[in-house]
Amino acid sequence: MLADKTYIEFARLSDVAEISRISRDEIEYGLGWDYTSGKLTQLIKNSSKNVVVARIDKKLVGFGIMTYRKDQANLDLLAVKEGFRRKKIGTQIVLWLEKVAITSGIFNIFVQVRKRNPGALVFYEHLGFRKLDEIRGLYNDVENGVVMVKLLRSMVNTT
Repeated sequence: MLADKTYIEFARLSDVAEISRISRDEIEYGLGWDYTSGKLTQLIKNSSKNVVVARIDKKLVGFGIMTYRKDQANLDLLAVKEGFRRKKIGTQIVLWLEKVAITSGIFNIFVQVRKRNPGALVFYEHLGFRKLDEIRGLYNDVENGVVMVKLLRSMVNTT
């Protein structure tokens, strides 16, 4: 069940420090720290990316970052704070970003997941993503990754 008073909105520059900490602690652990406040500030200002946050009341409880290209998109990062998981917040973030992708004419959304994160793999499968490939050392040559894709619409009209 979606937590009461949860809403998704574009991230503000005042959110970058908190998003960066969540990324470091919940996503990038063991790999170094790439999504610093400086990088996130650039991403928020980048017109080919959307950085969104989920809030309950005014508290930031999760975020997602999507990169949009001509006909495909990539879900770069997604995280929900511990204590707020399993309340459909991650699902709502992904669906919000998907709506933008569909409106933008995107055909496919890709996501990369650590192979040793079965919970994330199942989460994305439930959202309609399918395993496309496994890449050895995808994460800084330290960890293998799984590339998943979700088809939003067909590139060929069969009617």
